[in-house]
Amino acid sequence: MPAPSIRPVRGLGLALLLACGPAACGDDDAAPAVEPTSLPSRPGAARQSQAEVARAGVDALLATPTPATLLAVLAQSHATARELLGRHTLKYTAEFSLTPVEPVRPAVDTPVLLAQKVVDELELQWAAGPEEPVRFYLSQHTDQHRGREVMVLDEKAYTRLMHRGWHVRPLDADLHLRWLDEAQRSVHDAVELAAPALAVAAVEEGELVRVTLSLAEPGARTPVAASAAPGRAWRERAEVTAVEGTLTLERATGLWQSAEVRVGYGVRDELERALVGETHLTGTAARAPDLQIQAPEHVQPLPERVRYESERRRLLDGLAGT
Repeated sequence: MPAPSIRPVRGLGLALLLACGPAACGDDDAAPAVEPTSLPSRPGAARQSQAEVARAGVDALLATPTPATLLAVLAQSHATARELLGRHTLKYTAEFSLTPVEPVRPAVDTPVLLAQKVVDELELQWAAGPEEPVRFYLSQHTDQHRGREVMVLDEKAYTRLMHRGWHVRPLDADLHLRWLDEAQRSVHDAVELAAPALAVAAVEEGELVRVTLSLAEPGARTPVAASAAPGRAWRERAEVTAVEGTLTLERATGLWQSAEVRVGYGVRDELERALVGETHLTGTAARAPDLQIQAPEHVQPLPERVRYESERRRLLDGLAGT
């Protein structure tokens, strides 16, 4: 099994995978996001139904705090979050490291084994209320000089890569839904990494639920179904060696408000060389009822190549036989 090389998470899945997970800043071969659930035609009924489902999940967590019940609560999509919260902000910082246990001298025809580290930071500002058009700003970048900024306003998509200017084009795709879900599920993905050796404690504190994470004793560990997402097979051979963290969840919705999760583990590469890894996530999410977003200044149209099929349809429009 190849040693997992560190690539920044999509956080917008985070997901939060070390190395073999989806990459931040635009890899197209990442696992597809879960499609947002279609909402009923009555907005009030939709929010009530989602809130009831969320409360049931929190009740199950409080009654039986296990990795499975916690992951079920944290798995809510951003579509649910924006329906229940309205305008809100979300931020996280995720640090990933992978270090050889023993120094390895370079040798001919042998893969080089180096220490690696990536810091991934994301900020999301959702500025639309329920049933309002999409309005948000998203910034994500790593300490490896990779990053992006995305803004969607009034059916227009504004984008900017690091150290470049803003470009605009009509909003003609829904890729941003994947990024939004990955940002919302960042805490879920960090907890999922620890799940095979995770102990969960949950306590209700007024309008909040405080969840404490720790390393479970070998005899007290609860099996968790393995994810089928691409790039996660290395986890089957990884040994989780350390877990610590604290989450706060909103009692009424089950949505996370703050999180700090640290997971340590050991893994071996295809040559059986030992490595130790660590993932450390800190994040916050909060309502922001007065949040407003303005379009950027000095925007240029996005340069595009000619798409020949679209051009052919445009030129032949009305000329083809019926």
